[in-house]
Amino acid sequence: MSMYTVYGTVEYQEWFEEESAKSKLQIQARLSRIRNDGHFGTVRHLHDQLWELKFNDGRRVYYSILPEKNVILLLGGNKNGQKKDITKAKKILAGT
Repeated sequence: MSMYTVYGTVEYQEWFEEESAKSKLQIQARLSRIRNDGHFGTVRHLHDQLWELKFNDGRRVYYSILPEKNVILLLGGNKNGQKKDITKAKKILAGT
């Protein structure tokens, strides 16, 4: 039985599709640990219901946890564009 159900927004899916094969595998492994074990790894709370999954290479995945243990992946990015990505993730979250 899954700990969390994980969904991705269109914006997240578009970002994910542009990632390298290695990056996709790393992200999918992390999401599998969330789904199956409830283990998020290194995270940071950004604002209200907005959080980020932090990867060692600077990559970020912005998410929110909805009622009933549903995780919605809002957007991905990297440390260099973090400020812009956080602003965009907040807008996406406000629209959900």
